[in-house]
Amino acid sequence: MEIIPTLLKYTFVVAVVVEAVLIGRAIFNLAREKARAATSPATEE
Repeated sequence: MEIIPTLLKYTFVVAVVVEAVLIGRAIFNLAREKARAATSPATEE
């Protein structure tokens, strides 16, 4: 029965890591879109 708390703990850790990766990817995509938007008007003129 000692496996259940361990399994829950590591499941929680994996869920937190997955959420952190998704948040990091969203921030990276947002920064990339802002950089693209900032450079686009300069190249169009």
